[in-house]
Amino acid sequence: MKLKTAFTILFLTIAQNMYSQEFNYGLRVGTILSQQTLMSESMANVIGVNYNTIGGLPYDVNTYTGYNFGANLELSFKLSPEDYDKRIKSYLGLRSGINYSSQGVIVEDPNRTFYTNKLNYLQIPILINFRMNNFNFFIGPQIGNILNVKTEIKASTSNYNLDTASSSNSFRFSENDFGDKETTFVYGFGYKIYKGISIEVKSTRGITNISNVNGEIWKNKSFDFTLNFYLNEIL
Repeated sequence: MKLKTAFTILFLTIAQNMYSQEFNYGLRVGTILSQQTLMSESMANVIGVNYNTIGGLPYDVNTYTGYNFGANLELSFKLSPEDYDKRIKSYLGLRSGINYSSQGVIVEDPNRTFYTNKLNYLQIPILINFRMNNFNFFIGPQIGNILNVKTEIKASTSNYNLDTASSSNSFRFSENDFGDKETTFVYGFGYKIYKGISIEVKSTRGITNISNVNGEIWKNKSFDFTLNFYLNEIL
């Protein structure tokens, strides 16, 4: 009897929330500050090694500035009952969409040769979104598929030999060195600055290894700054 009562209460709660749901859709555009962590498996357990390595050799990793744009879909359910303080409105829901991300990393090898690896992804987030008044917080996984890779090489003034593949002290990047799938962990927060317009900061951390090079583990990480336009509120 108690179990039947619990199911009845749960059903009535869901039914009530169905009438208090919101569906938002819109566009997003912004910039990305991205990097990667590089780690050779042979150096993973070596004491004192807290720097990036490829083939056991140290590499410097610098931030690459890119951009992103896409579409947002958001389904939210009102948490506060109708007779609650109307000054506080809270919602819990799911958030997804599709996003194009132009990101990458700038790597400097021991020969002071710079490699700018530009990675373009098509991403689909699956996030839990909590919203209270003008603030929101989101967290969850994101699935990415790499579209293309482009590497630009720049040697220092003391190293004019761009054929770094012939050197035992550097690694030459190519498109085949990167896997085409990626899973990341996403969290961030936003603030609604005007009707239908919000700004957000998002942190993305790679879960899967995107390297196809044997013995090497490469993972993306980035901070996204975006401006969101919810068309259903603006139009």
